[in-house]
Amino acid sequence: KQWYQRRVAITAGGHACSWKLMDAYISSHPSGNPSSRDVFDYINSNIRWLGKYHSNENRTMARLSCLAGEEMWFANVATYGDMGPFLCIISLVALILYFVTSSDSGSLVIDIMSANGDEDPPVTQRVFWALVEGATATALLVAGGADSLKALQTASVAAGLPYTIILCFVCIATWRALAMETGDLNPYGPDFAVALIDPISTMRPQLWLGVIKNILLTPLTLYNVLKKHNIAAVGISVGAAIAWVAWIALLILEVVHIHHPTIKLKGIYSLAWVFYLGFASLVTVARAKIRDHYGINGNPIEDFFAAMLVYPAVMVQLETVSEKNGLAPMMPDSGREDNHLEMDVIDNKGNGAAMA
Repeated sequence: KQWYQRRVAITAGGHACSWKLMDAYISSHPSGNPSSRDVFDYINSNIRWLGKYHSNENRTMARLSCLAGEEMWFANVATYGDMGPFLCIISLVALILYFVTSSDSGSLVIDIMSANGDEDPPVTQRVFWALVEGATATALLVAGGADSLKALQTASVAAGLPYTIILCFVCIATWRALAMETGDLNPYGPDFAVALIDPISTMRPQLWLGVIKNILLTPLTLYNVLKKHNIAAVGISVGAAIAWVAWIALLILEVVHIHHPTIKLKGIYSLAWVFYLGFASLVTVARAKIRDHYGINGNPIEDFFAAMLVYPAVMVQLETVSEKNGLAPMMPDSGREDNHLEMDVIDNKGNGAAMA
């Protein structure tokens, strides 16, 4: 039996599924002790289905765990007896239609972009882009085989990740536009003096310095901003400091583990991101309190996504919010009732109704 298993290991890559099938073959052999030549011939003649199906003639029974990912579906539909071949053909047609329509959609988008936004670009140009896409995919597959396809799939998923973040902001922007259209949101009400994207989209070195500073000093900024507005600052700022330091420290430990595997810290990065979410949650609380203080439109979900994705820009917003809403940047809040520099907080829904 060990000799047979060694032959299987040489011929079939030593897959455990092949060994199981060989055990069944040996036990079912009429003599109970087939010769080595019989076993070797059996392996060579059935290598394509060895360990996968019940037999080369009977493929209505399959061991899915022994099949490659692309074979599992066809093995499933093949179990439907006489309907199996028909369902395989239908599956292939459906796959072809899926890839053709996907390629057609992608070609249309590229064609419109290359035609300077023309929504009815030339058909020949669209065909050109479809052929280029197909040729690129074919070249990758021919050059790298199945491994290149896996790499291409991984790259496509990784490239789509940033769009997930963008879609979060697009959803919020769409909701705000609809709220303004119906009069439920006053676009002229109180707002932050600095938009989240301003440090990137404007040439203002002061904002750049603010972002760089708050990458490291967010807890200190939280304390100063909340204290200036007479909001409990110690708990939020201390909690944010602990969570931020723990996040950085655990990420460093993960890097140490990568370079020194003997140090048992595998997976510590997951705990680091738990602390980061806690840090982002505290920044969310601070932003929500400042919004409520000035009557700025928004909701906790917006606050959380902003704090999680661009917390340094959020801190710049909190530092500069008083510039647009009636307070000098460094003016304490204690004398708010006695000075006329601060505007009254506007009830946005009331203003929206009045405008309507």
